[in-house]
Amino acid sequence: MNLMKTSIAAMLLCATAALADAPPAKPLVTTKPLKVSAADAIGPVFAGKTAVKESGPDGPATDVLLLRSKDRKVEMGLYDAGPSEQDIESYEDDEFMFFLAGGVTLTSADGTVLQAQDGEGVAMPRGWKGHWSTKGYKKYYVIYTGGVKKPAAAP
Repeated sequence: MNLMKTSIAAMLLCATAALADAPPAKPLVTTKPLKVSAADAIGPVFAGKTAVKESGPDGPATDVLLLRSKDRKVEMGLYDAGPSEQDIESYEDDEFMFFLAGGVTLTSADGTVLQAQDGEGVAMPRGWKGHWSTKGYKKYYVIYTGGVKKPAAAP
């Protein structure tokens, strides 16, 4: 399981380097490849100076944005969320999420239920409608925003 988590983390970091052909106008963390150890991703990174504490529809959360592409269409980072229950009318972005701890239950508008837990990934399409339920989780994420401006707090 740890080897799989490390492999996926390496894949995400390689994607980060590939998408960072030019540094963003204001670098978020670095203009060079960035390594996040498995131990750091489970906890310490969420207490770092780049961690942003939020309180929104997902309850208390911490977002650590690692990289935003130059064209502002792709974002990558880590996210730590507390317990939440929410109906989602239309998921804002296309997102790949890989759960490091905890998980989520997604009930689509047609009644289909998908459960994901630590060690599993979910590909979430923009526009998804349904119910999001979690007791809390930590995840890596890669979001394609399409360059659409987002509100301050996002699911």
